[in-house]
Amino acid sequence: MHKGIPLTMPSSLTASLAYRDDWDYVAERLGWLDYRIAMRLHIQETLEPSSGGSDRSAFETKALQELLDGIEQYERRWTARMEESTKRGHRLSLPHLVNVFGLSPLEEKIILVCLAPECDRKYESLFELLQPGPGGKQLTPDVIATIVSDDAEERREVIRALRPDGMLRRFFVKAASSPRTGTLLAQPISLDERVVRFVLDAEVGLPATMADYTMHARPADVLEPLLGNQDVQTKLRRWLTNRSVRTEAAAAPIILSLWGEKGVGKKTHVRYLARYFDEPLLIVDMVKLLRSESNAENALQNVFREATISQSILVLDRFRPEDGDNPAIVNAELTLDKLSEMTGIVVLLSDRPCRTIDRRNRIDLEIEIAPLQDEERTAAWRTLAEPYEVAPELDWEALAARFLFTPGQIAQTFKSAASLSEWKWGVEGTAQIGWTDMIEAGYGQLNHGLAAKSKRLSPKNRWDDLVLPEAQKEKLRHACNHIQYKHTVYGNWGFNKKLSYGTGISLLFSGPPGTGKTMASEIVAKELDMEIYKIDLSQIISKYIGETEKNLSEIFDEAQKSYAVLFFDEADALFGKRSEVKDSHDKNANTEVAYLLQKMEEYRGISILATNYLQNMDEAFLRRINYVIRFPFPDEKQREEIWKHIYPVQTPLDPDIDYPFLARKLQLAGGSIKNIALTSAFLASGGRERVGMKHIFKAYQYELDKTNRALTRGELGEYDYLYEELNDGQ
Repeated sequence: MHKGIPLTMPSSLTASLAYRDDWDYVAERLGWLDYRIAMRLHIQETLEPSSGGSDRSAFETKALQELLDGIEQYERRWTARMEESTKRGHRLSLPHLVNVFGLSPLEEKIILVCLAPECDRKYESLFELLQPGPGGKQLTPDVIATIVSDDAEERREVIRALRPDGMLRRFFVKAASSPRTGTLLAQPISLDERVVRFVLDAEVGLPATMADYTMHARPADVLEPLLGNQDVQTKLRRWLTNRSVRTEAAAAPIILSLWGEKGVGKKTHVRYLARYFDEPLLIVDMVKLLRSESNAENALQNVFREATISQSILVLDRFRPEDGDNPAIVNAELTLDKLSEMTGIVVLLSDRPCRTIDRRNRIDLEIEIAPLQDEERTAAWRTLAEPYEVAPELDWEALAARFLFTPGQIAQTFKSAASLSEWKWGVEGTAQIGWTDMIEAGYGQLNHGLAAKSKRLSPKNRWDDLVLPEAQKEKLRHACNHIQYKHTVYGNWGFNKKLSYGTGISLLFSGPPGTGKTMASEIVAKELDMEIYKIDLSQIISKYIGETEKNLSEIFDEAQKSYAVLFFDEADALFGKRSEVKDSHDKNANTEVAYLLQKMEEYRGISILATNYLQNMDEAFLRRINYVIRFPFPDEKQREEIWKHIYPVQTPLDPDIDYPFLARKLQLAGGSIKNIALTSAFLASGGRERVGMKHIFKAYQYELDKTNRALTRGELGEYDYLYEELNDGQ
């Protein structure tokens, strides 16, 4: 024992045995440290003036020699036991850190000195003996240099190793929370908590501060199926293999950037790469990191350290923010610069390319993970359906043609559809997913802003509700088939190879107001299980040049995400008779028409235009429309059919309602008949009566009032006895 330091020589029985665990290793290394501190204290004492000795006499003392012998014996034992531990494949935490960070033996000793007070508080008192005065218990670079260095050159190496920009200061030691003023040599430092926990317990998980935005993935983890872009995976494996064996790349990281829309499979590709190379992943959500950490630079240092400790491929997910004005873009650029401190493979995942912010060409390779092709998307629907109980008649090709989803969106669609099915059936786990469940869940995945410039309609009518000549109905059904079987014609029959763009259809509905154009649009949408949005073109057109095109572009861009039916009402506001260009206004109008035609041809869904005046349409325009359907004013037979079906079956009706008379005398379009039926129902309900002829005539009278017309006795025919009652009070 020396100055209260219990010095023990290790047992010779364990001299050639492998270390049992980290504690066994650290305990023996701390024994070495005790001898080093005792030696420094002994030298310090013998050099005091009261000792009366010289430097040479101090080193020649018997006590000093015993200390030096003890140090040497500890070092020989450490060498022997480490060799045995290596042979047996024992991984010890502190030697692991030395190996993966490429630390020198002197740097390992520095870490050991910093670790000592975390293991035993006696070292605080020993440090105070080496540096008497206020704050002497705190560890400083000066004390560390005194303990571990044997000469002036080693002391300078210790100071260099602890410089602020050195590896030890970046990853292992940190300044005390309340540093003293003075020189750098006197600044208190301590070992980072993460390093302490790892050295003493390598099995401990990620630090709590990092758990919100980081996760480990092991090569043996169960993986989601790799859906699409198989050739990209093959090429990435080959490229990384060739790049990794280059000697010039050994000291620098290999930075790979994968970009593509959310859910396309970027992270899945990286997981398959990790399995192929048998390496773990450290996946970092950069958006969450920037939200969680006030000091992004320190957080990145911790991430780099964690990736090195675990020898993981570092994956920086959501690397480039979606909003170009987001301040996080600056952090993305700085992160690219700091990646030079890393080694191994670093993968950047983003929705957009990252090369545009790579000012110093850090990125070695950038690849787009492209959206699924038609065949890949169909296969993805089939594959991801396997864990679920689905109706056998589900048409995967039709779903693939309708929803241009990523694998992530398809997987989420099945989860939502399963929940919808369970809700409808009321028994969890036994409900079979049907077509309507898939359609509803699919539309639930869509994120668009069509409602900002249009109104969503809720179709309720079916084919039987539409009173129209059979030829027009047949043409409408053919239009529906165009969408319903597009996957067959464009995919299986190869027409997609003949057309450069646009797999949807365009329809033009023409006819007087109230003849069923809006109803027909809703029926088409309901027949195809599609959403429908009504756009009033009169509200889209702007007097400012370019503004109309901008509005139309926004509508079609959002529609591409939704695969909805676009119903453009009041098309006459834009599609008048195109004439020769006589002034700038004519030229601008023609430009707007041409632009809409282009967007309609590019759109993959259904575009419907409604006009009251077909004769105003340019023939060149009509040639570019797939189907032109005329809605004639209904004749007497058609009007009678409308009257018979206009009232819901729940409505109490007078059995004496004369439908042939109404069809013959009230020459109205379907829209006006609908208004009269609804008004008559309210009149009857207010009088607590059945709907009868007097209610219908009264509602007809209100309809005439809209155009400043009066109901005449002659129009009532054999019902003229109601004339006085209808005009009572007027």
